[in-house]
Amino acid sequence: MSNLVDLAAAGRLIREAQRILFFMHVQPDGDSIGSTLGMIRALRQMGKEAVMVGVDPIPPMYHFLPGWDAYQVPWQEVTGEWDLSCFLDCGDLERVGDALPAVRLGRCTLNIDHHATNTAFAEYNYLDFSAAAVGELAYRILQEIGAPIDAGTALCLYTSLVTDTGGFRYDSTGPSTHRVAADLIERGVRPYDVAQAIFESEPLPRLALLSRALQTLQVDESGRMAWMVVTRQMLAEVGASDHDVEGIVNYARSVAGVEVGLLFKETEDGRVRVSLRSRSRVDVGAVAVKLGGGGHPRAAGCTLAGPVAEVVGQVVAAVKAVL
Repeated sequence: MSNLVDLAAAGRLIREAQRILFFMHVQPDGDSIGSTLGMIRALRQMGKEAVMVGVDPIPPMYHFLPGWDAYQVPWQEVTGEWDLSCFLDCGDLERVGDALPAVRLGRCTLNIDHHATNTAFAEYNYLDFSAAAVGELAYRILQEIGAPIDAGTALCLYTSLVTDTGGFRYDSTGPSTHRVAADLIERGVRPYDVAQAIFESEPLPRLALLSRALQTLQVDESGRMAWMVVTRQMLAEVGASDHDVEGIVNYARSVAGVEVGLLFKETEDGRVRVSLRSRSRVDVGAVAVKLGGGGHPRAAGCTLAGPVAEVVGQVVAAVKAVL
């Protein structure tokens, strides 16, 4: 039976644990990476043993974060008994992918998340759907337990906020988000440097992929939904990776008059990863749940069996039903 806990209880679990496994979700994004690295850095400074466990490597765009190359351990190499298995930014247990066997090495599990579709899968679940990023929740916990937040930890947490709010543009951004950001800046973060690393250092393969994806752009007859497609062939032809697809869906949503933007990405196993984004009226999280996925009201996703053309038809019809 899942157990919802408050900040004090979540902090107590972290404080009392000496050895902690932090699990990232597959294809980790800035929120997963930033919040996890920030937590680990601060806890290590408290004398705790904490490592990052993940299936996929950290994308090069996040290699400016301290600890990216030192904290991660392949899940196959994690051994022994740990006090806690902790999940940041994982809506369900399946999000850890093949690393699932390592979860059992922790004596108990703690799930920290802000997705409204989170399944509360852990023994203890600290969930706050009003938070703009898990980095906010990580910041609260570190403050709660009196952990040091130096400039390096602040940089990791700030990156979490910046990426999951789209540069503080999404409607999930609230006063608390800016208060946390302001404190992190006072601790040494340079917003310009983070913006340069995240938004203005695009590798050529990603730009080439964006060019190809834009050629697939379609808008429905109402002008309120747009979508694009990325195939394995496109990725191979331009030398791009799956990480280069991140954020491309926002170009579909940015079309004037469009309420919902979609991106269909073919996966290595022949399935299709669907990213859904909306402006203000459509709850794409609810749509994603009906399709077996989850997420937020304005940003969600799901993975469906291919081929791509059939998935496009299925998802477009699902979104039309709620537009």
